Amino acid sequence: MGSLRYKRRRWRRSGIRGASADRAGARARHRPPPTYTHADAERERALLTERARFARHIDIELRVACRMEAASRHELGIVAREVLRRRAYRRIGFVRLSDYARERVGLAARTLQDAAWVANRLDTLPRVADAFDRSDLSWAQVRAICTVARPRDQDEWLARARDSTVDELERAVAAARRNAADAADSDARDADAADSDARDADGGHTDSADRNSTIGDRCEPDDDDGTIDGEPAVRWRIACPARVRALWRRARELASRMAGGQLPAWRAAEIIAAEAFSGRPADASFVERALLASMRLGGRARKSAAVATPAAPAPAAAAPANDADAAADAFALDARLVAAARAIRTSEPRIGELLRIVVDKRVYRAHGFTSFPSYVRERLGISPRKAWALLKVERSTRRDDAFSRGYHDGTISWARALTLLPVVDRDNAAAWIARAEAVTVRRLTDEVNWILETRDAYGTSVPLDPPPLDAALVPPIAQFASPMTSVTARTDSTTPRAGTVVQIRAHASLGNSAPTADDQRRVASEVCDVEIGLVAPASVVALIREALDVFAEPGMPRWYAFERVLQHVITYWEASPRHRDPIFARDGWRCTVPGCSSRCGLHDHHLLYRSRGGGNEPTNRTAVCAAHHLHGIHTSTICAWGTAPHDVHWHLGIGWTGRPLLAYVGDRRCPDEEGHFATAEMKQTG
Repeated sequence: MGSLRYKRRRWRRSGIRGASADRAGARARHRPPPTYTHADAERERALLTERARFARHIDIELRVACRMEAASRHELGIVAREVLRRRAYRRIGFVRLSDYARERVGLAARTLQDAAWVANRLDTLPRVADAFDRSDLSWAQVRAICTVARPRDQDEWLARARDSTVDELERAVAAARRNAADAADSDARDADAADSDARDADGGHTDSADRNSTIGDRCEPDDDDGTIDGEPAVRWRIACPARVRALWRRARELASRMAGGQLPAWRAAEIIAAEAFSGRPADASFVERALLASMRLGGRARKSAAVATPAAPAPAAAAPANDADAAADAFALDARLVAAARAIRTSEPRIGELLRIVVDKRVYRAHGFTSFPSYVRERLGISPRKAWALLKVERSTRRDDAFSRGYHDGTISWARALTLLPVVDRDNAAAWIARAEAVTVRRLTDEVNWILETRDAYGTSVPLDPPPLDAALVPPIAQFASPMTSVTARTDSTTPRAGTVVQIRAHASLGNSAPTADDQRRVASEVCDVEIGLVAPASVVALIREALDVFAEPGMPRWYAFERVLQHVITYWEASPRHRDPIFARDGWRCTVPGCSSRCGLHDHHLLYRSRGGGNEPTNRTAVCAAHHLHGIHTSTICAWGTAPHDVHWHLGIGWTGRPLLAYVGDRRCPDEEGHFATAEMKQTG
């Protein structure tokens, strides 16, 4: 009875509310429409005109900045072509282009190679080069045209570029490449048939000079088409506790040691997943998913992939004449390349500022574009990936004025700015900027990774301040649990310093036993507060997922399988037999020459030569790669002396005057010693 009375009251209240709502709606319908006066219309028209004027101004300034950056990139390519052809970076003291580009120029080696390739192709396409110099073509259009154009048909491609968008031009280029691939296959079959006939007629003699005459020294750069190594790029990510990410960082470091060089994230993940299968249970399947994915990708690649169009061969080296001696000099080329890279560094911050306005105010809509990526591709001629990267760095520079000044005036290179992004905040920006100017990019990367790994192991209470200068960066994780058990980090109340160790203790026994009830409760109570992500080829992602399936346990989260994979790999690699020479382990299994990324072919170098009285004590020995040992130190391009491992002095790029271009103590730069003559102590040690 009470419930019925309640329902009646509820029905009456809802009816009252409905009647009042109907009366309010009737009043709104009978309300006269707002009247817009002539002044309101003029005000709205002026507002729209002001927005259009603002959008046009931003667009013009942004296009001018992008064209100036493209011109600087062309100059960079012209100089980089000579540097690559002469291998001038070796005379500076670097044996690898990647190390020279990162440490000296502040760019990726691929950027130098792409710019050099475009400059080389523009020399064979004068009409395209003239159009690019007049700013009739953007950098994206030039890259696309240089892929397929020849001197005989460059006018046709120029006309197509003027009448079509960048996407339409790239589709036409892809179609032309497919046609060229089909024609090349047909010509190859005809040539094989002709060769067989010639061998039958001439007793096996053939002339293959015609077929090899069109092969260039380098293929065209990869397009930003969403592929990696010819496979579709797939994003893989997993949420996990912070301590699992610490294990991931340690596993990546060990994978780089095993591979003999610094690896990107997806290559390290591929090696880790492959190594994990060595510890799989006996009844586990063997990479069936990865094998099937690779077979499918290989079949599609054979059907649809086009053969890369060969580039024109590089011009032959000619003897320098008149004032060309300075251009042929490695130090002059290095100065020109550094100046061109600095011009790019000073123009990119302005592009980032304007792009931030375009995104925040949606300026691209005023020009008829529905999305930001289409605007930057069609209107500016740059890739969306680069635009988002510039925008990310620009937003990060607003954290502190010191970081902003260093980035905008070109003091901080692109490589250093990207390295500092995860750790820079308003309190430590000045300290990190000073550290970036004082050490190599290699050392800066090590310090940033050490800070991030320490925070993953100890928690967010660890400050993001840089470690002490020249401090030993001992990995925070020193002992690992068994590959089939979980780990828990021991936390202390004190803040960790460089050289401290985080102990990891196991909670289960060894072997392939299933997780205990305590492990299940502990795992269920943990919070996944971080995320590990990477972009890799589809086959590599399939391999990673297969490895996680092998190490997965029923009822346990996905990150638990990933943790087991990492623990197994780290335990196996840490237990591998050590080299009998302790110097390699002391120096971190890599070359100690400043900026060198080599981890293979290490030599035990005596700072004071044994022929000059040097002994075998550890303080007189340091690990260097074979290339630096044979082609740098013993050719007097590099000079090293001092006490290992923390007080080794390095002079790189010693010219015929005896003055070094770069001077370091360990990985710390010493500008006061650069440009000075070698002392007697240096000459004694070589």
